[in-house]
Amino acid sequence: MFVSKINLSEAEVGMKLAESVYFPTNTGQFMLVARKLAALDEKTINMLRHHDIQEIEVYAKTRPTTTDIDDIKKEEHVPIKTIIEEKLKVEAVENVKQLFNSVTPDGNLNKTTAYQCVKNIEGVVGDLLNVISNDAGEIFHIYDLKAYDEYTYHHSLSVSVLSMATGRALGMDDEMVLRLGSAAMLHDIGKQMIPPEIINKKGKLTDPEFNLVKNHPSRGADSLRDNGVGDEELWGAIRHHHEKIDGSGYPNKLSGEEIPLFSRIIAVADVYDAITSYRSYRSPMPPLDAFNVIFEDINTSFDYNITKAFYEKLEFYPINSIVELNDGKIAIVVQASNWKLRPIVRLWGSDEIVVLSSHKSLGIKRIINATELPEGYEFV
Repeated sequence: MFVSKINLSEAEVGMKLAESVYFPTNTGQFMLVARKLAALDEKTINMLRHHDIQEIEVYAKTRPTTTDIDDIKKEEHVPIKTIIEEKLKVEAVENVKQLFNSVTPDGNLNKTTAYQCVKNIEGVVGDLLNVISNDAGEIFHIYDLKAYDEYTYHHSLSVSVLSMATGRALGMDDEMVLRLGSAAMLHDIGKQMIPPEIINKKGKLTDPEFNLVKNHPSRGADSLRDNGVGDEELWGAIRHHHEKIDGSGYPNKLSGEEIPLFSRIIAVADVYDAITSYRSYRSPMPPLDAFNVIFEDINTSFDYNITKAFYEKLEFYPINSIVELNDGKIAIVVQASNWKLRPIVRLWGSDEIVVLSSHKSLGIKRIINATELPEGYEFV
């Protein structure tokens, strides 16, 4: 089966959608009209027509014809502005790695190592706060924090930065943001007590395996507490970062404001970074799809005000991002817009500017790594 882009007027009952279809609301958010893999029926087609959807992507039995790529101009590679200096990233990741690796499978810690690592992490978090406070736009992206290797440690750094930025948006003072950043950096320490073959398993976990994974927040908090590292605020933030607003989370099925504030913030940052990261068993989810996963779970899994603050602070498509549009064209982000998920882009190799917020059916399909350009596209 191949993917084909068609005009809605060509849609037929029984065709299967290859991409979910969204429409922008007056508030700049996006609402789901039809989900990927849904089979079209008259009701769905009429709904798409009602929302003025012009084009859709469907699965076709034969490969669609395309125009050969000829004489595409080369582009100069301009990297995305780095938020965190490499030295600080390395320092953060190495200290998290050293602390996590000091945890034995039964939850014991090398107390001397742990104490020093936690102090070092607190210093790193202070440096991260200075970076956040000195950012003139106060908008943050995390693409320079993404890494293919050592996911757990880079994930800890990303979740810390995202959580601190969200805390800032919620009006927290420096001292509170520092405590939040440290808790976020350590939120997954309990995974060191889970066999790596379970943590990295590509297939679906068995019930016993999933129950073991569900224990990682409690085991992490208990390990730090039992070894005299941290305080009640830190342990609580770690223990409850998988609780859900509706009370369906774990380990204690807390709901609403019963869940510690730090845990509610870390929960949003944790899920967003996890599903937008490269893993050995799946590709990263595009920012639009990732945020919609979170948006659809507001007041079920996630706190509304925290999700709103998270959205305000995060730059989904930083300037100089290379993106593939849903019409197959490659473009470069040149400017943000009021609709953060629909920036202003320039088509690759040309001066043509496209204001995506002005195009109902045109949007970004995915971000492309500079080393993974499609055939025919290259740098000078």
